[in-house]
Amino acid sequence: MKSLKYIFVIAVALIGWSCDDYLDTAPDERQEIKTLKNVDELVANSYSQASYLFLEWMTDNAVALSRNDQLEWMTENFMWKPVTANENQDTPSYFWSQTYTAIAHANQALDAINKVKNTNDAYKKAIKGEALLSRAYNHFLLANVFCQAYEESTASSNLGIPYIIAPETDLIVNYDRETLKNTYDQVEKDLLEGLSLVSDEFYTGSGKYHFNKGAAYAFASRFYLFKGDYKNCIKYSNMLLGEGVVSPVFVRDMEQIFTGISSTQIADKFTDPNNVANLLIVRKESWAMRSYRGYRSNADVMDEVFDNIWNATDFRESRWGYRDDKSQPKFEERFRYTTATTGYGYYIHTDLRSEEVILNRMEAYVKTNVVGGTDNLDKAVADFNVLAAKCYAGSPVLKAQDIIDEYGAYNAENMLKFVIKERRKELLRESIRWFDIKRFKMSIAHTSVTGENSTLEADDTRKAVQIPQGAIEKGIQANPR
Repeated sequence: MKSLKYIFVIAVALIGWSCDDYLDTAPDERQEIKTLKNVDELVANSYSQASYLFLEWMTDNAVALSRNDQLEWMTENFMWKPVTANENQDTPSYFWSQTYTAIAHANQALDAINKVKNTNDAYKKAIKGEALLSRAYNHFLLANVFCQAYEESTASSNLGIPYIIAPETDLIVNYDRETLKNTYDQVEKDLLEGLSLVSDEFYTGSGKYHFNKGAAYAFASRFYLFKGDYKNCIKYSNMLLGEGVVSPVFVRDMEQIFTGISSTQIADKFTDPNNVANLLIVRKESWAMRSYRGYRSNADVMDEVFDNIWNATDFRESRWGYRDDKSQPKFEERFRYTTATTGYGYYIHTDLRSEEVILNRMEAYVKTNVVGGTDNLDKAVADFNVLAAKCYAGSPVLKAQDIIDEYGAYNAENMLKFVIKERRKELLRESIRWFDIKRFKMSIAHTSVTGENSTLEADDTRKAVQIPQGAIEKGIQANPR
């Protein structure tokens, strides 16, 4: 495996900071870590504020909108090309650099925590657990953006990402870009240790801007689903949802959420940290949230996504937009002024929420159903009906006969088709669709605003987003093309 020359945390070289300035400054601009509170503040900075909204543009949820502003780098992204025209917010380069910077904060906290004297052991364990979970989650996101989807048969040969487990004190450090299996193994190690330590005891308020217990279980649910370890997906989903049919408390009332007089009002309700369904909320920097920018969904996409077997009204089919753009106002741009007249845009993103965990468990049930039987298919149906009662007018009830009528038979293959379709509805505009396109080997086609056509094939190498050019120039192995 190729040895890498790696500048003191990859992010430094990619952001363009002076190496001397970085080496002279602690990640949180503090010179010394003296108390657990100091370490806790370091961990609070370990959540990447880089948006991965650009992934949604790569999916079948996005089309060319002729009246929208589509800059060169947006078109590069939409057409699955290396994004070289821009490296700022809403690009793969920015996501790479900012996420490794977040990892640097977690590593600094983990290094410092054992050096703090006279500590509260329970508080110390909780901080360490959060730092480990944050480090694991950041690496997991990087792997799912810049690597191929995990498959047991290929994970030992496919490229992973550099997994950074310690702060750097030297300017030049040698790393390997190891295999995807190695990356997932290290994510799992940090995840499980973090889960054993994290606590909700020390948070003020809802604690939803940190890895709390619920968020940790949701992360584990997604991790094991993506890994194809369906028994563990069910296990950790159950730790959040409980065993048996899911409780309605884990599903927000979609009619109430998507009813409002403004998109801001709806977004505030959707991302409300006091909502039980929201488990991890992260502030994301973005200037591409505005509906007149980029490649987005339109009326045709919304018709396709929200088609359902009952022809029932779906409360999530909320069509806000500008000109041809049609999308749910789950997220709304806010603005932080850094001077009287300038600043930058950001939004609040629900990184992990319980409705996704329900869908994860449904998929895992389907994948573990015994051939010739229907026990786990029935469990998936029962979970879905709780979700449907909060999403569809009239609370329609899914039955085995509905699957037979729609797909020809009540079996795992057809139930999976149903679950994939429901995942697309529920997680629209949250970029999870890109991960599902990779996992399920979907083929999709895009036509750019200039009329260029491209098809992303089932096993297309472009499903692993190309790592930033700045990282490649530093010696990090590029994804094959």
